[in-house]
Amino acid sequence: MRILDRHVLTETAVAGGVATGAFIFVMAAGNVLSQVASAIAAGRVTAFEGLELVGLLLPGLIPYVLPLGMLTGVLMAFGRMGAQHELTAMKAGGLSLLRIAAPALFLAAGLALAAAWINLEVATRSNDEYRRVLMGSVKDNPASLITPGEINRQFKGLIIQARERNGPVLRDLWIWRLDAEGRLFETIHTAEGRLTKVDKPDGSAVLRLVAISAQVDTRRPGDDGFKFPSVTKEAGQAPLEFPVSGVFKDGSGYDRKLRWHTTSELIALMDKGWQVPPNATPAQLAESRMMPRTQLMSHLASAFSIFSLALLAVPLAVRVGRSETFVNAAVALAVALSYYILSSAAAWVKNPAYRPDLLVWLPNLVVVTVAVVLLRRASKH
Repeated sequence: MRILDRHVLTETAVAGGVATGAFIFVMAAGNVLSQVASAIAAGRVTAFEGLELVGLLLPGLIPYVLPLGMLTGVLMAFGRMGAQHELTAMKAGGLSLLRIAAPALFLAAGLALAAAWINLEVATRSNDEYRRVLMGSVKDNPASLITPGEINRQFKGLIIQARERNGPVLRDLWIWRLDAEGRLFETIHTAEGRLTKVDKPDGSAVLRLVAISAQVDTRRPGDDGFKFPSVTKEAGQAPLEFPVSGVFKDGSGYDRKLRWHTTSELIALMDKGWQVPPNATPAQLAESRMMPRTQLMSHLASAFSIFSLALLAVPLAVRVGRSETFVNAAVALAVALSYYILSSAAAWVKNPAYRPDLLVWLPNLVVVTVAVVLLRRASKH
């Protein structure tokens, strides 16, 4: 019995590991190309920091790749064993299909527990660290915010464009200053400018943008139709200063989404609510309190899907009875797509009266129900 259990566990673990690794590579490649590679190319991070960012991205992929990887792994393992009549031999020895699949299901259950911890704690902290590294590098060299040749609107009241960037030095620098209503009132052009962070004696910090030997073109306030000629003058230096918090949002550099909060933070938000608007109505307050609860349940439901999809994969593999990898992968993708469509539909519900915190479990309930029905049918043959 131990030999058979070890055989089933090994087959499932190897197939699931290969499938999970393939899905991680596909999904990580997209993130690396779109985020990390662009940050390295723009000079916002070094190559070493880029490798660190890649490692920090991986925990966030777990909720997506582990359910699909385990589903594919079980389909491949049991499909091969079925095609080579190994399952038939085990059944002839008096073992039920559920007993044969027990090692694979225990593996899926263990991975589900690990995934719940990763979803609730590891992935959220990795996400924070990812942005800390990214924004920390930007703070060391604020000029890296400026991508050569592109328009930058990150600085309030300014539009900036530079043709080249070398460290803090920006060449062929254009600065358009806007009033409170977003109207252009001043244009500054210089062959060279510098963007640096300056620490003040009181402990605060500002970003200082200095245009050297600049040409300043100033228009009359409110002259939307450009009816009056502008005043042009040469300036040895045209310094502009603005708080670091105006760019880096008080050190975070980003707005944390609800799914990036840890378990303790979600529990705290259940009492005070998430993004409660001023003078919120009782209905709005109830919805804002329900959202953290729904997110917590969503993390747990996502982790449990590793087990539920693996349970469904066992009878599916028996019915398909094919050892070809592409056939099992196609079945896995079809099942996973159906599951994620159902999950997305459940996530659309926001009204607390419909208990969205429970609805997120509906896809797993459907999968487990179908799996039990198919297991019973498969056990009769």
